[in-house]
Amino acid sequence: MLKKLKLVSIFLCVLLLSTACTDKSKQSDADKSSSTVQENSTDTAIGSIKNTYWLCEDDSLGWERTVELFFNEDGSFHCRSIVPEAEGYEDYYVHVDAESCTWNQNADMVELEFHKVNPHKKEVFYAQILNKGDKMRCPDMFEVTDDNIVFVKQDKMPKITSIEEDSPKLVGEWEVVSVGGHIPNTLNTNDGKTFESSINIYEIKDKLYADYHIIRQTDNGRNDLEQIGLTLNNEELYTGIANEFWSANFDEPVVPEGASTKKKLNIKLTLVDDNKLILIEKDQEDEYTDPTPLIYLRKGSKEYDDRENYFYHNIITVSNINELAESLKSNTKIILKEGTYNFSDLNEDEISEYEETKKENILMYTDHLRLEAEPGANVNILINSASDNVLEFYGGSNISLKGLTIGHNVEKGSCTGNVLYFSDVDGVNIEDCNLFGCGTYGISSYLTSNMNVINTQIYECTYGLLELESTDNILFKNCVLRDSQGFEQFIMNYCNNIKFEDCKITGNKVDYDNVFISNTDSHDIVFENCSFKDNTYKEKINDGIEFTNCTFDDNK
Repeated sequence: MLKKLKLVSIFLCVLLLSTACTDKSKQSDADKSSSTVQENSTDTAIGSIKNTYWLCEDDSLGWERTVELFFNEDGSFHCRSIVPEAEGYEDYYVHVDAESCTWNQNADMVELEFHKVNPHKKEVFYAQILNKGDKMRCPDMFEVTDDNIVFVKQDKMPKITSIEEDSPKLVGEWEVVSVGGHIPNTLNTNDGKTFESSINIYEIKDKLYADYHIIRQTDNGRNDLEQIGLTLNNEELYTGIANEFWSANFDEPVVPEGASTKKKLNIKLTLVDDNKLILIEKDQEDEYTDPTPLIYLRKGSKEYDDRENYFYHNIITVSNINELAESLKSNTKIILKEGTYNFSDLNEDEISEYEETKKENILMYTDHLRLEAEPGANVNILINSASDNVLEFYGGSNISLKGLTIGHNVEKGSCTGNVLYFSDVDGVNIEDCNLFGCGTYGISSYLTSNMNVINTQIYECTYGLLELESTDNILFKNCVLRDSQGFEQFIMNYCNNIKFEDCKITGNKVDYDNVFISNTDSHDIVFENCSFKDNTYKEKINDGIEFTNCTFDDNK
């Protein structure tokens, strides 16, 4: 349903999971490392490591990971490796596959024992405490690298979740903010709405229950369920999640209402933070597809109050084209002050990491990027080249544009570039924008899905209004599509589920014998409550377009 992580993310995960794939002895390597680091130790008395927390920040292989060690008072320890989140997904956690882990300290030497069950064996690593007791060196327990890794002692030991202490924190009202790394309001549904879900968890006589509301993506149905029992268990929700210790599941499977295919879903959930809950819906009959993680935030929490910025690691305000170009990166919200931002006026000397062969208005594999005009500001994004798209996006996800006027700063009729171009992009939201010619088309898209265009004008384009190819799940709502002249005004080839709702289509002209709305092998193309006025054409449609409560006052 939704795109998977990029191959590089999968590669990292597989590489980290190699922890159980080798059977070589750690003893000899540890002895060698001990003799190597002995000269780095000091004669200073080393304190006990019980109730301490250690971190290793490692980028020796060209990508980042964090390795954590928690030493408990009872002689047990916990070890895990973390790869930072990619594309809005949760961080990926790798835990050592062992039934139990124990430590034993002798002065500056620490013995780390991993007790495994299948097969039954014990693996031992030897670590040495360095300096004044604030660093520790040992072989890599995850066997990602053959080199020793160095841990730094932290001032405070974070708490590890437990089912006894933390499961009561499930109680509360929760609302979804992420659907497999996608913003919910970019995913369309059969109800004419966007994806939405909430869950209310409460306790009755020492038993947890949930009220569950969800409107899923197109063709996947909806549910409104009340007082569904929850059962706690000592199982992780899925591989790679932060909370490996416990989860909860609905006491009965859920059958989506109105889904195109009947299925039974097993619902499981867990906490990864006091105010963050992750839920999955697993199809009982599908053994091979990983379920999409839904992330919820607790209503009333500070995280929930800032949910609009959940995906944005950086929020930047810019005032000129150089600042804008430098800020066009993933997981960034850019607020544009009033003014004109012309990509043809870029000064490469003022842009860090400028690449001569790169065009700053072409964004490759960019995820969670939002360009938004400052409230009340008149913001224009332009380009002087008639042959270039003003903005183009390749292979990214969750692109949002709001309150912007975008177009070509050239003589009308001379353009061969579009205003906006999207290729292989999943999740686009365009709101309160003006997209003007002489661009060939206001929006051109290929292999793109889940686009919402709201309260937006497209006008004065050279070829037509829209060119959509192999594009699915698109909604145009309360839009004005006007005053364009050329070929087909609407081109929809090999598309599915394209809806125009409450739109005004006025003053457009088709030259020669081209059709006004062209459809090639597309399905579920609907115009609803739309008005057509003062358009000029010989043939309105060629095939397969549905009009519901629309008015026509054309060809006068």
